[in-house]
Amino acid sequence: MKKYNLDDWVAYIQGTLGEEEQLEMEELLLQSEEAMEQYLLAMDGLEGELPEPEDHDAFTDRMMQQLYGKPVQHSPKDRVKPRNRRWYEHPMFHYSIAASITFILLISGVFQNLSGGSHALLDQPSGSFTDSIIQKAFSWLDALK
Repeated sequence: MKKYNLDDWVAYIQGTLGEEEQLEMEELLLQSEEAMEQYLLAMDGLEGELPEPEDHDAFTDRMMQQLYGKPVQHSPKDRVKPRNRRWYEHPMFHYSIAASITFILLISGVFQNLSGGSHALLDQPSGSFTDSIIQKAFSWLDALK
């Protein structure tokens, strides 16, 4: 098969080639990665010049009909309507609830009971800081029982 350059691929995209050459290039696109890369480069170069379909839904329907040979029926369920978010589904609501619970626990002294006071933990000469945290957590859990 013939090796095509970038100008040949531009002509292919614009549809200015003969039918036989177009078929040969389509076959090459299916077989060669290098040809596909050249084709994509040509598409990038022509991006601003290519026309946009006016009605994307009608264009899609025509393409599907050409591919499958039958018209595509759309039901009202196919169209997705944006849904307004309820106030309690908003992330700020969840952050506010979490902050409120944290504040209530903080002022009630739950965290002080857990740690036994921060100065007491730092002043302990024996054992590591982690061991003392673990011991305080176990004592707090035992107090809950």
